[in-house]
Amino acid sequence: MKKILMTAALAFGLVGGAASAATVGGNFTMDIVNVEYMDSGDSQAKMSNYNTAWSGGFGPALTSTGSYNGLLDFRVGAPQTATYSVREFIKTGSYTSFSGVTATLDAQLSYPNINNGSATTTFFLFTLANFGAGDFTVTHDDGFAIFDDGVRIGGRLGPVGETTTMVSGFNGGELSLLYVATNGNPSIFEVSFAPVPVPASLPLLLGALGGAGFLARRRKKAA
Repeated sequence: MKKILMTAALAFGLVGGAASAATVGGNFTMDIVNVEYMDSGDSQAKMSNYNTAWSGGFGPALTSTGSYNGLLDFRVGAPQTATYSVREFIKTGSYTSFSGVTATLDAQLSYPNINNGSATTTFFLFTLANFGAGDFTVTHDDGFAIFDDGVRIGGRLGPVGETTTMVSGFNGGELSLLYVATNGNPSIFEVSFAPVPVPASLPLLLGALGGAGFLARRRKKAA
């Protein structure tokens, strides 16, 4: 019996260990807002900024709402003033628009300068209705935010040199990711996810313990 319990514990430890991270992908609802003449405060990764931009509160905006099917693995390079379009940035997947697709996708993704209010800024909001619990690793250059059922759980407000930021504690449910491309290129948003492994290991542990109990009862009867 002791040997069986030790085996069950070992199995739990192996399956319940750290899960490997993988690039996040799926069929997302994706909303895009492209605005010119933005400053550093307007271009921070805040839902309030996104909502203001969408409503035209920062000035005339190009907007599109639709679906994106693919990986959140976006990158365009230097120089800072390169004229990459929104379409070139999201080329790793396929995009179906419900409105405003052509003008928004052909718009310039990002342009300096947030310090004098002449920046071009593009907000991307990706949403999935159901997503499992786990932790995110995000490689980025500009601001981003991750929301769990509408509550911000981590991110970075504004531009930075290429860096990696961890966001832990996603409990499962509606996932929203806000990325803000601004102040010129490169523009980078690469998202990986490591699921919480405990739910996967629990059935194995219970099965092992159930088998241990069954064998113990058989031995007792035989005695």
